[in-house]
Amino acid sequence: MELATKLNSRTVDEERVQRLKSYLLDAPQKVDTERLKLLAEIYPKLDGHTAIVRRAKLLDYILKNKTLYIDDNFFVGSVTQYVCGVYPYPEWNCDWMKDKEGKAVSHLGEMEITAEDRVIFEEIVKYWDERSIYPNANRLFEEVYGYSSLPAQDTGLFYDGNSWPAGGGTMNYNRILTQGARGIIDEARERMSKLEVNAANTPKRSFYEAVIITMNAMINLSHRYAELARKKAAEEKSYERRQELLEIAEICEVVPEYPARTFKEALQSFLLTHLVLEIEVTGCGYSLGYWGQYMDPFYQKDLAEGRITRKEALYLTKLIFIKLQEIGYYHGPKFAKAWSSHVGQTLCIGGLTEEGRDATCEMDYICCDAHIDLKNIQPPLALFWHPGLKEDFLFKAVEVIKTGVGHPQIMNTPAAITREMDRFREEGVTLEEARRVAIFGCVGTDIANKTSHPVEGEVCIGKAFELAFNDGVDPLTGMQVGPKTGDPESFKTFDDLFEAFRTQTDFALKTVRGHGRVGNQLCAETLPLPMRSILTDGCLETGRDCWDDGAKYTADLLINVGTIDAANSLMAVKTLVYDDKKLTMAQLKEALAANFGGHEDIQKMCLDAPKHGNDDEVMNEFVHKCYDVVWEAYYKAGRNYCGKKGKPEAYSNSLHNLFGAVMGALPTGREAGLALTDGSVSAMPGSDVNGPTALVNSAAKALDTVRFNSNHFNMKFHPAALDGPRGVRNLLSLVKTYMDQGGSHIQFNVVSSKTLKDAQVQPDKYKDLVVRVAGFSAYFTRLDPGVQAEIIKRTELSFN
Repeated sequence: MELATKLNSRTVDEERVQRLKSYLLDAPQKVDTERLKLLAEIYPKLDGHTAIVRRAKLLDYILKNKTLYIDDNFFVGSVTQYVCGVYPYPEWNCDWMKDKEGKAVSHLGEMEITAEDRVIFEEIVKYWDERSIYPNANRLFEEVYGYSSLPAQDTGLFYDGNSWPAGGGTMNYNRILTQGARGIIDEARERMSKLEVNAANTPKRSFYEAVIITMNAMINLSHRYAELARKKAAEEKSYERRQELLEIAEICEVVPEYPARTFKEALQSFLLTHLVLEIEVTGCGYSLGYWGQYMDPFYQKDLAEGRITRKEALYLTKLIFIKLQEIGYYHGPKFAKAWSSHVGQTLCIGGLTEEGRDATCEMDYICCDAHIDLKNIQPPLALFWHPGLKEDFLFKAVEVIKTGVGHPQIMNTPAAITREMDRFREEGVTLEEARRVAIFGCVGTDIANKTSHPVEGEVCIGKAFELAFNDGVDPLTGMQVGPKTGDPESFKTFDDLFEAFRTQTDFALKTVRGHGRVGNQLCAETLPLPMRSILTDGCLETGRDCWDDGAKYTADLLINVGTIDAANSLMAVKTLVYDDKKLTMAQLKEALAANFGGHEDIQKMCLDAPKHGNDDEVMNEFVHKCYDVVWEAYYKAGRNYCGKKGKPEAYSNSLHNLFGAVMGALPTGREAGLALTDGSVSAMPGSDVNGPTALVNSAAKALDTVRFNSNHFNMKFHPAALDGPRGVRNLLSLVKTYMDQGGSHIQFNVVSSKTLKDAQVQPDKYKDLVVRVAGFSAYFTRLDPGVQAEIIKRTELSFN
């Protein structure tokens, strides 16, 4: 396997980059039913195999038979047969396939579901309707807990975590780059050979058999691309393109089967590995970890040997980023509203080495430059801040932020290390491991490469308040959802209302976590994930799937949303009814029931009541108290499916839009049906009136960043606020103020509200306008109107 001379190709074609990116903005979004057809062909024939072998053989069948294409990108590979195609996964839930609507929305916009697609859906539903995870999780929950979870789901108390595939984690792509698929096959065979034949080892044998099947399937896929490239080269008239196709073939004949030897090979090996993960299950959360830092040795070697220049490395990186932006998914309209189809391919930069030194490398700078040039939404960057970061790197990060793409989000490395040391203390986590803390999915952190994330679900604490304010009844439907905690008109003190809120929060966490556990059990039993397990450290060593506690560290994903809305609502009631006695409880309830119609004076009182975000010490402490209620409720609900401690998450994605749509008016002054407050420590739009420093002070004090595995803080600045060196230093000073107080996460939109409003009116003019939603960026004009409206309402800050 000598290095081919064609690997010295030095072509940099920026027109190609722009052409590929532009195509993505206009490419037709398509549901690709090819996977459904292959699933229907092979799955019934695999009865009798263990679940994990069955899933490996399914993946093998798909990779052998899926339609391939090679487009104008130098790097090859795609999830579907279309540039912007989407695979359905009925194994988790196929309820949405029964919907007769002809449209759906993926990450790059609206896509059509054709009449032909519907015919295929009908056949798939016949097989999967009673076999998929979601209906069986609902059934099993009721059997175990004695009540139905559906009222809580239907009214927005929680969104289940089992109707869509997710929970990837920060995958160990470097294992493939340095060991190769062939090396992993050899390792699996060696581990299998050492197993005694007994009942205890039978599941491990199945696991290793699945590993071997999966790695051979990935090797076969790369060889299929090599064959296709050679075929296209034989038909190609352009000498330059023919040579490029032959180079692609040579690369795919080497990687990912064997360890990568060059930067190009490393990039192609990574891409095919990532795509096989996404084909196995396309869902939010296959994060890239410190991608630049494990690519840097290949880049530096090529640089030293004269095989590449920095300009060429940047060009190739942009081609990979374009490939990542092609990946999308769709799991139904409710899911699209909750998650905005964000795929969670977060790439970390900065951070610390295991030894505690600054880990920033040249490829981290190149990743920033790629985003400055592309202004892409994928892959989102996460800067792991620490006091030892170089000033020029911080300036480079702000240069990315100033483009308006909404990243990098900035994470507090010391705080994250402390959090991971606490979370995984029982499992013996080391400081060296914790220093390599990384993002999985959106804003949650984990031990890079070593953590599995079964999803429990997402809970709305704002809804828990609404139930407390209505004796457990949902005011929009009249359903008794939560326990009866009393009519607030009968409460003598504010403490009575607060205890009702605590009771409803306990019920909410018990319900969502219980539903998540039974769903996790069903996933472990029927839908193991061999490819994900291969790239999650611990699974190969233990011979167990990632769903089955095989990873070195197993967390869970339980997200709470709307706690700021609950805290603001409770404080408004305390102030207006109990402290200042400006209103009776009956008057407030009447105004809320009328959605403030005819009660505009009461709405103004509610809007003027104390709000989070203004560095009011009493309010800061109260918000913290509300988050403590959530944290306590989480632990009252028990350990996760694998029996581990876990930590709750605090962020919103676009769940604040989904939950807000099914809630009535709140004592915050918010009207019925509108989105709740974004993030977890952000201010209710328009309510932070004391400037950015007051806002970051409040955000830093809102919750305990050790107790919660994440928090999520959005700020919006007018572009003029960051003009010049002074604007950059102001922003960096603000970040340092926040981090020095223990703040965990912060991110910025740099866009004017005027621009956003204009984009709503003239969407074609703003096709490439990017905004930060939650732990991800998105094209503004492709977002749900409720999310658009919420972003526009966010306070436009300045340093004046």
